Amino acid sequence: MATRESNWDTPLDTGGEAFVLLGNARKAWIYTYIRHHPATTIQEIVETLDLPQRTVYEYVDDLEAAGFIDQSNEGRPAEYTAQEIDLQLVEDDTKRRITPELVEAIARRTRDEDIDTYIDRHGLDGLAVAIEYAQEYVDGSVTHHIMAREQEISPLEAGVILDALRPVVED
Repeated sequence: MATRESNWDTPLDTGGEAFVLLGNARKAWIYTYIRHHPATTIQEIVETLDLPQRTVYEYVDDLEAAGFIDQSNEGRPAEYTAQEIDLQLVEDDTKRRITPELVEAIARRTRDEDIDTYIDRHGLDGLAVAIEYAQEYVDGSVTHHIMAREQEISPLEAGVILDALRPVVED
């Protein structure tokens, strides 16, 4: 599916209860932080991400209830680990995968204006497509010119989003 066809009525943007994570950049940051720092505690999340403790507790509960993270010990303080997310949404002939990379890209929108602008223009579905291109871009199998041509966007916009997504797909 071309980015130009992406809109807010696509599978990723209407996913359902388990995909509320995709609409909340703070929850996405918490998931991403836990994924990169296994056996982390609430206090570590609060201090590192500079979020209110109450918010972190609420979001961690939500992420745990959705099955995205697990409490990894019985002791105090509780430690959390992330589950590897790999879900697929299918609507008609459109297929999109929810992966940790997509969640991390959503998390980065709060700190990266390029990703934020891209999501505003192309929706979450367009971001998922861009991540697929970014993986191939990092592997050297596509260029920003190829993405621009295939997605009917400017080469500048393609280059900007591919560079913004590079750290997400390289990690």
